[in-house]
Amino acid sequence: MSKITNYITTNKSDRNVNKQFDQRQFNDEFEEQAKIDEKERNLKNSQDLLNKHEIINNNLPHKKPIEDVIINIRELFYKIIELLLDKKNPFPYIFSTPDRQFAFSVFLIIIGSLLLLLSNLMKS
Repeated sequence: MSKITNYITTNKSDRNVNKQFDQRQFNDEFEEQAKIDEKERNLKNSQDLLNKHEIINNNLPHKKPIEDVIINIRELFYKIIELLLDKKNPFPYIFSTPDRQFAFSVFLIIIGSLLLLLSNLMKS
């Protein structure tokens, strides 16, 4: 008995043989997708949804524009006053992010400088 095969085999591929693999483009796309995934993961894991701008803008606090620093100081000041009025400890809020720590340190420097200036004016 002989087996009869009625199919035709071809080794032809539809793949474009002339196209070269671009390693740089692949790496760039992979890194972009990894950054997007990390940002989405951080947004989902963030406890305070008001901090989305802090999570997305991941510059170091001292490298941010002065406008953002001033706004952070103002928001921090009002939040600290609000926490103190509710008789809660503001330190966990202050030390929760690097931006708040930086804003608090700049705030302390400004208040200390003003107090030093006033004390020198009162002496004379």
